[in-house]
Amino acid sequence: MKTYKFLYIILAGLLLVSNSCSEDKLDEIDTNPNSPTDVPINLLLPQVEVDVAFAVANTDVAWYSSVFVQHTTGVHAQLQSADRRAGLNDATLVNNTWTTIYATTLPDLNLIIQKGSEGGEEEGKWIEVGIAKILKAYTLAIATDSWGRVPFTEAGQGSEVRKPVFDPQEQIYAGIQTLLDEAIADLAKEATSPGGRDLIYGGDAESWIKAAWSLKARYYNRLSNIDPTGSAQNALNAAANGFTSSADNMIFDAFTTDATGQNPWFQEAADRAHLAVSQQFVQTLEASNDPRLPLLVAPAPATGTITGAPNGTQTNDQASVQFSDPTEAVLNETSPLPLMTYDELKFIEAEANLRLGNTVAATTAFTEAVTNAVQRQTPELSGTQATAVAATAVAGGVTLQNIIRQKWISFWLFQPIEAFADYRRTGFPALTHPISAPPARFPYPQSELDANAENVPNVQLTDGVWWDDGTED
Repeated sequence: MKTYKFLYIILAGLLLVSNSCSEDKLDEIDTNPNSPTDVPINLLLPQVEVDVAFAVANTDVAWYSSVFVQHTTGVHAQLQSADRRAGLNDATLVNNTWTTIYATTLPDLNLIIQKGSEGGEEEGKWIEVGIAKILKAYTLAIATDSWGRVPFTEAGQGSEVRKPVFDPQEQIYAGIQTLLDEAIADLAKEATSPGGRDLIYGGDAESWIKAAWSLKARYYNRLSNIDPTGSAQNALNAAANGFTSSADNMIFDAFTTDATGQNPWFQEAADRAHLAVSQQFVQTLEASNDPRLPLLVAPAPATGTITGAPNGTQTNDQASVQFSDPTEAVLNETSPLPLMTYDELKFIEAEANLRLGNTVAATTAFTEAVTNAVQRQTPELSGTQATAVAATAVAGGVTLQNIIRQKWISFWLFQPIEAFADYRRTGFPALTHPISAPPARFPYPQSELDANAENVPNVQLTDGVWWDDGTED
């Protein structure tokens, strides 16, 4: 975490002096003669996987999304301000995530693809190329879901393209599906496994192929407001080739107890403590007597009971005394971070079947989704208890609202970006906002406004993205 902070300070400083220095001179200054510029794929792959799991799928955008969907409540500093809907237009709000995506992650992924593909310096490393294309699709999806139009066709090309265009989200989503199709084809080619250098699946190509199909289902389903029937059928077709059990889950589980290698949510809690568990999350589980609650949420020291923080609260609780935090079993130094899971895939199947009028199939998928979500989140519970939670959920009716509510619970604590996308897409779960509704997107970063203003879209935070309302603002 501290390493990233210093990196962003350095990058921001370079941008500030760019008006007085030539761009070529900056390139020269930024070159370390003692550091190799030609990095082999076997070193790039683990580093880029860390970047995606740590700083793309988590940290700033995830923490703000968590507050917006009321998984958590901001109880100090910027996140408390965001919960009160203050400062959200600040162009530095999520600069860190943008910088990681466009200055580090996408260039590294492009380099792996170039090096390992036909004609590249390490031609034939098809498994690494396939992984890179999946992670590129995943990263671009987070970028466009967060900001709407973003650089895509000209992204990650370094000094060759200093002022990339911002492509329409419709084009980006088509590109995401193409990247995943290419990855599936690449992973099917004969190649030597990267083994342990792949921190997610240990170099297993078949697991990555299932992950690619599962992500295709996610991104097809995201288009439910654009093409309700077609998106549903496409999602089901992709899901049929995706995960077949929770053993296939795409999870980053390589954190360490060392201060620089810890889970970023644990780092946030230990270093900042800007978040508490939300009252909305606690009350939702209490309403159905969900046995997961005491296993997910710890009692607040001041009350001795599970006490969720009301969103929009005026109470500062950086000391984590008044309100509850996640239990240590949920949040610790080495807690794994789910990127795509079997239970999410089943929720997608349930929703897609519901849109197509396949009630029986929707019920079956919904039941399996909840059962597997319970087992993943709280392995302490028995299979019988997990089945009972699913039965209660299904008894409430297989409706879009109930599917998304249970999916929202399953995304707690580590997948709020996906929960925020679902909320904007469906309006569920039906949250009460004490001050005002959350924004529909994040502000474009100061770095782009300074260096690429002519290409940055002129939008408001209340403007929906394309898959939300069908417009390309």
